[in-house]
Amino acid sequence: MTEKPDGGGMPGSASRGARSSDAAPELLEARIRGLQHALAQLLENARRLTQGEHQRAVRLHRQLQEQTAIARRESRGLVDAKTAEALSEAEPKARLLADRLAPGLGSIPPNDARWRSRQLVGAGVPSYVRVGELDAGTPVVAPLLQTNGWKVTADRNENARRLLQSIALRLIAAAEPFRLRVDAFDPRLTGMMGLLGHLTTKYPQLVPRATHTAEHLHTVLSGLVDVSSLRASRQAQLGHERFEELLKETGQVTDPYRLVILFDYPSGIDTLAQRDLLRLAATAGKRGICFLVHYDASTAAELDVDSKQLLELLNPVVISNDRVEVAQLPPARLDPPFDATVAAGICDVIAEQADIAVLPTIDFERTLTDRSTWWQPVKDEIGAVIGYDDRTPALVRLRSGNPALPHVLVGGAVGQGKSNLLLVLIHGLAARYAPADLEMYLLDFKHGVEFSALGPGPDRPHWLPQVRVLGVHSDRAFGLAVLRHLSDELARRSEIFKSHGNVADIAELAPGPDRPPRILVVLDEFQVLLEDDDELADEAAKLLERLVRLGRAYGVHVVLATQTIEGVKRLSTRRDSIFGQVPYRIALKTTPADSQAILRSGNTAAAELQFRGEAVLNANFGSPDDNQHVLVSFADKPVLDSLRRELWSRAGSEARPPRVFHLAEPAHLTETAAAVKPEFGRPWTGLPIAVTEEPVSVEVRPEPGAGVLVLGDGPADALGVLTGLAVSTAAAAVDPPRFVFVDGTNSAPAVAEGKDALVQVLRELGCEVETVDKHDDIAPRLFALREAMRTGQAGGTYLLGFGFHGVPRMQLHAEGYFESPANALQDIVRDGPAQGLITYGWWNRMHVCTEQLGYGRANVATHLFLRHPQDGVRAVAGPLVRWASEPHRGLLWDGLHPEAQVVVPFAALRADEVDRTVELVGR
Repeated sequence: MTEKPDGGGMPGSASRGARSSDAAPELLEARIRGLQHALAQLLENARRLTQGEHQRAVRLHRQLQEQTAIARRESRGLVDAKTAEALSEAEPKARLLADRLAPGLGSIPPNDARWRSRQLVGAGVPSYVRVGELDAGTPVVAPLLQTNGWKVTADRNENARRLLQSIALRLIAAAEPFRLRVDAFDPRLTGMMGLLGHLTTKYPQLVPRATHTAEHLHTVLSGLVDVSSLRASRQAQLGHERFEELLKETGQVTDPYRLVILFDYPSGIDTLAQRDLLRLAATAGKRGICFLVHYDASTAAELDVDSKQLLELLNPVVISNDRVEVAQLPPARLDPPFDATVAAGICDVIAEQADIAVLPTIDFERTLTDRSTWWQPVKDEIGAVIGYDDRTPALVRLRSGNPALPHVLVGGAVGQGKSNLLLVLIHGLAARYAPADLEMYLLDFKHGVEFSALGPGPDRPHWLPQVRVLGVHSDRAFGLAVLRHLSDELARRSEIFKSHGNVADIAELAPGPDRPPRILVVLDEFQVLLEDDDELADEAAKLLERLVRLGRAYGVHVVLATQTIEGVKRLSTRRDSIFGQVPYRIALKTTPADSQAILRSGNTAAAELQFRGEAVLNANFGSPDDNQHVLVSFADKPVLDSLRRELWSRAGSEARPPRVFHLAEPAHLTETAAAVKPEFGRPWTGLPIAVTEEPVSVEVRPEPGAGVLVLGDGPADALGVLTGLAVSTAAAAVDPPRFVFVDGTNSAPAVAEGKDALVQVLRELGCEVETVDKHDDIAPRLFALREAMRTGQAGGTYLLGFGFHGVPRMQLHAEGYFESPANALQDIVRDGPAQGLITYGWWNRMHVCTEQLGYGRANVATHLFLRHPQDGVRAVAGPLVRWASEPHRGLLWDGLHPEAQVVVPFAALRADEVDRTVELVGR
């Protein structure tokens, strides 16, 4: 059987199969097209649905935005309204709070009219200060002075500098005088502190000139370190944590708040300055020190200077877009700068207030001990309280050892209380120690009168009983005489020490009559002794050096007082040898240079003092670490006079008057007569420039050459010399002598009272006195007196010739005589002494005297020159004599002594002195 292909045997089936296979793709494609269409419809429907939803969402979003904006506007309006309402209610309270925290000029804007008024200047130091204001005008104030300070950063340096400048002006204007000092460092020379230039010129101790170099900044910071250290010690001593607590309790703290401004930090800051800045800023707020630091972030610091260390100690202040931001305060609008004219006016007002500012005073009586302790025997030292360091008495202890504090150097500018300090020290010591234990030698070389009240006076019978020598307006010659006397006293005490077994120190001698008293030597303006280039200055310097070197052991304590010692030649070579023996230094307010001269090189503390009466007391040769800030007590004149009267009464019979010396004043015959009894044949010409009260006398014997020739200008001095000669001669004579007073001045009114008083004293002493006043009567009287001399009838007679140079026609033949009156006078002067007729005469020039008495001037040996040309003086006393003619001074040459002697002539007597003079010289 044969096989056939599949389907070959079924033709119909094959045909149907062919048709089915052709239709299947078409159907599938149709279905696919249907599906595509349906899907497209679905997508279109979905797109339409989505677009609708999106549009609805967008519309909803826009609706929500509109509703939100409406709500926001409504809310903002409500908030703004509420805020405005709150600010309106708070604004008065904010202003009151600002005024309370930063009163007066501390908070008012720069353009306020009150800046042109003086009413608010000096109202008080504010602890808060204005930095700007809110848009509503409310001031924004921030704490400053009781903090370490601020670091100020700004988008523009000019704004930061402006803020610091305005704060400096506000604080210095608001502070009471001398309660604030502003130091500034301006390395880029911006000149911002020039706004306070008027004040810098008048009171640099309030606002010193800005420093620009690291070296000058070191000086400022070094001084502040000392200030901070001293304040820390004083606060710890009195139990206070902060400076303002100390200020509040005592009320007498004279250290000011210190504001330090640093522009453009860290520019110009080196490691040394940075070290001191960090030391100071760490505790600045507690010590009354405050820093205002403008930080310029664009400036690179020097190597080893980490600016962050200082900035972290200060409170941040940021200025951006003319807005000032301080922590916990709303941003404030930066104030405009101050008008320069307004600032200058404020500075002038501050200076005026500083001119009249006074410091609270301490009564002198507070420095005295209880009266029951007065005049106790001296033990190891003598001491007195001169004032207070807050509550601590400032005691000056003068002692020879353990430790040695023998001498004191006092300095201060004119008018700063040096004389008051000396009076406090002198009277404080006088109240503690009796005259038997303390003697005083007080010399004032300036033209003052402070010491004059310590001696007796016409209306003041009492004096300070401890005073032995009192130089009021002392001159250099008397100062030298005092130093010579004290040098001799050292030698005398040396012998006393040897007699007690070679005692080496006065403290080793037991109290008793054998122990010499302590000696206080006060030389006010002592540099006057040394400032001239002459032999006197050389000798004075040597004696002063010896006195301070040896005086300690012998109980001699020296107080050297001066305004300045700069430029004194003799001190330049002996500075160390003199001041090296003077541990105590007391400096009142003065310049930095003089502060260092008085205290020590580098110690400018006295230049920082603000008030009259403040002082730096230092007992360690001026070492800055030992400075003690003292307020000296006030020596009220009535209080001191009452104390002197009390001490004088207590001294009783031991109170003997001091040797009082006045510059350019004559001696007083009554004072000399009260202390010395005249000696026959040794009449007085005046007083020496010396400590001794013994008058300068001359030998007058009844032999040729006796007599005294007074030569030179000065009728009052000439009459005083003749008065001393005549009164002492009359008082010492056994039998009252006879006087012939020839007045060649024709009774000049200037000396009429003195002449009449002299004549009256002589007559009350029992002397016969004949006066010849008229020129026409003089020649006949001279001829008659010569005749009496020749006949032996002129014994016991003294011719007082006052102004022979004024007698006319002395060298012409007198009417009725065959010779001149000068011949008669020459015979009297030359031959009279042998017959008991002595001449005391005055001529205004030596050549007139020579013309009348002849060459050799009648062999008279004793000449006393007043104001006379030096060539005439040298013709008599030798070519080496130097004589600077001065009022109330004479130069005595007697031909017996190798050197001429300076004499202080007596004053002509007054009418009211007649009885007292007769009583004293006639004892």
